[in-house]
Amino acid sequence: MLQEFAVSEQREEIGQKIRPYISQVQMYEDPVRQEAARKTVPREELEEKALVSLAKEGNFKPSKTEQDHAFLLQLLFWFKQSFRWVNEPPCDGCGNDTVAQGMDVALPSETQYGAARVEIYRCNSCSRITRFPRYNDPLKLVETRRGRCGEWANCFTLYCRAFGYESRLILDFTDHVWTECFSEFLGRWMHLDPCEGVFDRPLLYEKGWNKKLNYVIAIAKDGVYDVTKRYTRKWVEVLSRRNITREPDLLATLHSMTRECRRSFTTQILSVLEDRDKIESEELERSLCSTDDSSVSLPGRQSGNKEWRIARSEIGSDDRCSLSCTSCPIRVCIDEHVTKIYNAFSPLLSRCVDHSLPKSRIVEIMKIFKGILVELGNSSYKTRRTSINPFILHLLPYFEELINALSLKSEIDTDGKVDICLAADPVNTSLGLPVVLDALDDLINVLNNFDNISKVSLSWPLIKVKRIHSGSVLASGEELPSGIATSAFDGLRTSKWEEPDGARDLVC
Repeated sequence: MLQEFAVSEQREEIGQKIRPYISQVQMYEDPVRQEAARKTVPREELEEKALVSLAKEGNFKPSKTEQDHAFLLQLLFWFKQSFRWVNEPPCDGCGNDTVAQGMDVALPSETQYGAARVEIYRCNSCSRITRFPRYNDPLKLVETRRGRCGEWANCFTLYCRAFGYESRLILDFTDHVWTECFSEFLGRWMHLDPCEGVFDRPLLYEKGWNKKLNYVIAIAKDGVYDVTKRYTRKWVEVLSRRNITREPDLLATLHSMTRECRRSFTTQILSVLEDRDKIESEELERSLCSTDDSSVSLPGRQSGNKEWRIARSEIGSDDRCSLSCTSCPIRVCIDEHVTKIYNAFSPLLSRCVDHSLPKSRIVEIMKIFKGILVELGNSSYKTRRTSINPFILHLLPYFEELINALSLKSEIDTDGKVDICLAADPVNTSLGLPVVLDALDDLINVLNNFDNISKVSLSWPLIKVKRIHSGSVLASGEELPSGIATSAFDGLRTSKWEEPDGARDLVC
């Protein structure tokens, strides 16, 4: 009898930790919340970045599955930049630093959005009190766009659902929260941590942060799952710390919760979910024996101030280690567009020499053309178009090759105006525009340092060959989307020969 009572208490303890999150993930299915989230996302910009990222590796005709995967990664990177981490919130009055004063009772306007806890801070300068409600409703978080890992993962998971990705909120009992999405491209569940901007690195916490994991639970609209085995390669050690309840009782509790979540599902949907559950269970067992990621270096925690991370013992053993977000050590990078663009500058310079244009006039022409390209760059990538001032129409022949290299063309519209618009795949233009703008800046700078335009015309071919050309690269410690492998081939002066994410050992 006592044993049965103890088991019941243990199940209740597990239930108390998990059940609030079951209600939370149901909010992600609300059309109002989803629409509110979508409205804040620069969707077309992320679509363009996703397509460009694929094109840089030679994939100009991606499948929908590949596009969806690339868009999800861009959504993660965008969210990382648009959400704000809060250690101590700035003063509501003067904006200066504050210091924690404890907790307070939530106001009705705060409990309306699930703020059961409110942290209180006093300003170091004006002594004003600033409240920091810990909102649980992602609708409010879409508005406030700030918090710690709980708010980050809660809000990001809503964004994932808003764009149709099968998503889970991941609860780590050692005090962290993140997201998983099912990637049709990979054919499996993928780890995404919005706080860190990291994807598909499930060993980040055990290997990078030195966390002593015990329970990692996935909560979704269709069930509750123990996914701890995905996040460890030290299962025996982890098992020794799983002491809330016996393993069979934990499994029974999670199955019971899952049945509740699925009670209104059709037989067909249940069959699909059961097949997926079986496949995932087999995958989790295999992952315990995997050695694929044994040599990958992972950093300590990056989110939160250093003192806070040290206090939590999550700083990691190598504070200089960079994030490794690419799952493939060999990457094929394409830059034929860069070569084509640089080649198109030669006839432009030749025309300037042939017409004996003064240097000041050439610089002026370059700046005019740059202005046209900036306008195109600010327009929708799918429908790029800008009108040409009639007073500069005579300059178009100078830039004919460059316009062609950008997959653009000139045409007369219905009003008789001459427009520059798309001539082919818009991704080609998206890929090339930054390169041309960068090269124009380079060329203007070179012109300002040369007295003779003929010298510029002769030196330009030498400038263009000082680049790595298309090929396969091996890059370690690389971050996407702007890691060293991509930077080596992107044709941009600002990123050339740099290691923007602390990457090491570039081999070509």
